[in-house]
Order: sequence, then structure tokens, then C-alpha cells
Amino acid sequence: MKHLLTTTILLYILGIGAGYAQEDEESQDNIFQGTRFVNAQSANLVEKGKLNLSIQHRFGDISGGLYELFGLDLATMRLGFEYGFGDNFNLGIGRSTYLKTYDGFAKFRFVQQSSDFPFTITATAEGAIPTLKNYFPDSNDDFSDKFSGAVQLHLAKTIQNFGIQVSPGYLNTGYLNSENTSYSLFTLGLGASVKVSKKVSVNLEYLHSFNNDYSNTKPLSLGVDLDTGGHLFQLIVSNSQQMFGQYLYTHTSGDWGDGHVYFGFNLIRQFRIKYY
Repeated sequence: MKHLLTTTILLYILGIGAGYAQEDEESQDNIFQGTRFVNAQSANLVEKGKLNLSIQHRFGDISGGLYELFGLDLATMRLGFEYGFGDNFNLGIGRSTYLKTYDGFAKFRFVQQSSDFPFTITATAEGAIPTLKNYFPDSNDDFSDKFSGAVQLHLAKTIQNFGIQVSPGYLNTGYLNSENTSYSLFTLGLGASVKVSKKVSVNLEYLHSFNNDYSNTKPLSLGVDLDTGGHLFQLIVSNSQQMFGQYLYTHTSGDWGDGHVYFGFNLIRQFRIKYY
């Protein structure tokens, strides 16, 4: 219930700020509603001079049924900010309740899809550090042991109301308690999106990792984006409870076949804040 109280307070703050944000016309080439495809990063960027405040909630395993109110008792949360420092450059930070983890990322767009070029190409570099006390063994409790980092290249293409994204990447997992070691592995994100109306999109996302020594459940997620004009509301069903890049690939445990999935949402509010 404390997560619901936090969300209610933040929603009130966002409502006060509604008069300070302005809605811009959406580019016809930009089918993705947000900077997150579902759970992972999309090729989109926050516009120059704008700040995105995101409140992300993931409830627990819905297979717990009514006793756990279909996951409500086991919710996790991430509070994040990302800012457009230029037309093609963003920086973002966040803090999750899961392992009390801080994360940050930088995103740069090399080229935008246009009549002269058929794809959007964007690169993302991410890092995360968990700060939960007494979780890691003393021999692996240094910053360098716990830090995880990833880089990805996002190739996105829109055709009328359809969009696709392919995101090859490389990940260093940091120390994993469950494995008693760390791994470096190649990753691949795949996404497809269809815009069913001007304000509603349906998205499908699959994340794959390549390493024969490390076996982990692969995240498969379904999302619905609802653009209310003042907010972007993303409804999500996934076999992963995680909310940022590295942990999606290493801390996913749900299974669609067994009904072990998680419901969640992202709420994004945009403010115009120029630094010049």
C-alpha cells in the first residue's frame, strides 16, 4: 500500500504541473509513443529542453491470486528522470526499490528516419549499481564488483501505422549472487508496434541474451500506450518485474506458460525546462 500512497502523492504533484507542460505535434515518422518500447529503451528521445518524469510500477506475480491481490502486495517501483540536452542527446537517471538500485543512461541519435534515410539509428549506454546492504558477500561488495553496464544500438523503422525495432547490444552483468560470478554477453532486443489510433499503440517486445554458460528466462512483454495529452500511460504485462536494461536480461524469472507474469504501468509526465 505504501507504493500506492507514493504514486497518489506524485500524481497530485504532476497534476499541479500540468499548466507548465505543452503538447507538441507528433512526427509522422515517430510511431513509438515513449522513450521505452515496453520495458527496454526505444529509439525515441526526449525533445531538446524537455524533462520526462517517469513513475514505473511492477506488481508481483499474478499467480498469487486473491491472497496477494494478484501481485499488489509485492510491488516494486522506479522513479526516473530524463532530459533532452539537445535535439539528439539525452541523459537519464533513476532509482528502483529492487535492491535499492541506482541507474543512469546516455542516449544519442545518429540519424532520424526521413525521406532521405530509411531508418532511425540511436545508441544507448547504461549503468546500474545496487546499494542494498548485506546482500553481496564481502569478497564481492566493491563498487566495481556490483556495477553492471550495457551498450545498445537501436535500429527503428516505421511504415504507416507499423513500427519495428532491432537492438543488438553488449552487457556486463556485474556480480550475480545466484551464479556466484559475473558474465559478459551479447544481447538482442526485438520490438514491434502498431498504432491503432492517434493516441493508442500496442507494442510487443522480446529480449534475448547469448551465453551458453548463463541460462536465464528471456523477457517477453506486451504493452499498450495511451496518450492522454498531458501524460503518457503505458500498461504492461510481462514475465519480468524489472524496469531497466541490465536487470531485464539477468533478473527475469517469470514464465508465460506457467502463468507467472507481472502486471505494471509506466506513467510519464513531460515538462518544458530550458537550461539556456
